[in-house]
Amino acid sequence: MIKKQQKLKPQVNVNRDSIEGQQIGSSNENLAPGTKDDKEKHDKILHQRVYFQVYYLGVVSQINMTNSKKRDTEPLLIDILEENQIDGKLQLSATEEDKVTLFVSRYGIKVMDTGGQEVLQRHPLHTIAQLIQYSDGFTHQNIAVKVGQVGKHVYQCYVFQCHSEDQAQAICNCVRRIFDAITAK
Repeated sequence: MIKKQQKLKPQVNVNRDSIEGQQIGSSNENLAPGTKDDKEKHDKILHQRVYFQVYYLGVVSQINMTNSKKRDTEPLLIDILEENQIDGKLQLSATEEDKVTLFVSRYGIKVMDTGGQEVLQRHPLHTIAQLIQYSDGFTHQNIAVKVGQVGKHVYQCYVFQCHSEDQAQAICNCVRRIFDAITAK
């Protein structure tokens, strides 16, 4: 099972194209330190609302990460997710019925039906403990959103299948840019 660890950096160029499977309504902001309009750029990022069309594979509840001191948490989490896929507790691949819209903003991640009428999940930014992009053993690009409280060792992990590696990276980079803009204020 191959895992691609994504080093998230604040410098990201995302286009405004409204392409299914990509993001809708993002910006081409560069957060390079030292620019004269840093505050304005951070404010602009914090007011963005970015949408991604992805597939929801499921949730793994009660993930206990107490052994994480002995092993890096990302590979451990991915192993747990892949074991759940093999055991049939988490879908291996998505169908059209699993298509959802991820809405990313300074408030967190909101998962909605594709029509934008029903909110299926809300994950406030302060509850997102980790966001991992990885390639599962079935050639799919996935992102895992680990949700929980700081200092706790039990988490829930929501898994989404992306259309491409670029889309998975764009989602991770979008969330990273928002975290960076908040911490830069």
